[in-house]
Amino acid sequence: MTARTVRRVLLGLGVAVVAFVIGLTAIAAALLDGARVPIVSSATYLRIEKVARHASANRVVRGPQHPFFLLLVGNDSRPGVGGARGDALHVLGVNPARHEASMIDIPRDTCWQGDKINVGNTHGPRVQADDVGGLLGINIAYVVDVDFAGFLGLVDGVGGLTVNVPTPMHDSYSGAYFAPGLQHMNGTQALAFSRDRHDFPQSDIIRTSNQGLLVLDAMRDLRTKMQSAAGEFKLLALLAQHAQLDGIGIKDLYHLSRVAFSLHPDQIKNITVPYTGGGNCLTVGPAAAGLFADFRDDGVLESH
Repeated sequence: MTARTVRRVLLGLGVAVVAFVIGLTAIAAALLDGARVPIVSSATYLRIEKVARHASANRVVRGPQHPFFLLLVGNDSRPGVGGARGDALHVLGVNPARHEASMIDIPRDTCWQGDKINVGNTHGPRVQADDVGGLLGINIAYVVDVDFAGFLGLVDGVGGLTVNVPTPMHDSYSGAYFAPGLQHMNGTQALAFSRDRHDFPQSDIIRTSNQGLLVLDAMRDLRTKMQSAAGEFKLLALLAQHAQLDGIGIKDLYHLSRVAFSLHPDQIKNITVPYTGGGNCLTVGPAAAGLFADFRDDGVLESH
């Protein structure tokens, strides 16, 4: 592998990992196969783990032409709150052969096997991936996980994000106070935006939809920043210092970095799971069956 190829691979890795964890696309990879890369004298902002157990999920390492699925988890772990529940759950389906991707947003209050689906993350990323995969009928290959402190560090580390706020926000619980339109946010503000549910009658459903908007807006913002050498260096340095990587090999790194360059946020469809009624534990609506089937066959939403 030439120096230029290595640089391109690392650049693709930086775009993919940093973007997805902030709320963007969850394309991630690592340097050592089957090994954990520890952080040395730096805080861990994000954790990336290969969780694929099935041959169909592992096929991504054989080449960039095969569709695959990745899960972003924003967990609620912070001082005074344990458990690391999956309070932000977004699944990205990627079809590299078509240079297309789609994303499904899953509210944390979704009912799954007698409890909320976000509880799975308290038992680790593999359990959370199995629960989300069971709901959608897919095999998830990778999980990228970030907690409150990591989210703040990532957003501030890239110099903030520009987000298109869809509606007025005046929420004292999350600290979200925004007028509609483009707003440049630091880490604290972006976290408040992504946590606001008290402004909306549909609560967790609208909050999850807004998180999906943040995902795509952040991806657009980072693509712009990566056009300069300084922006590129900052993202690569951020990743090198603050990412904990587990079980992801050099083949994944190479192929996933190629995929990262082929995707554009304007072409990524984003839909929140439909529900019937409200309440503390959301029941998936009948329309979800068609949505999930459309998603699982090739990672691209074509009829939704």
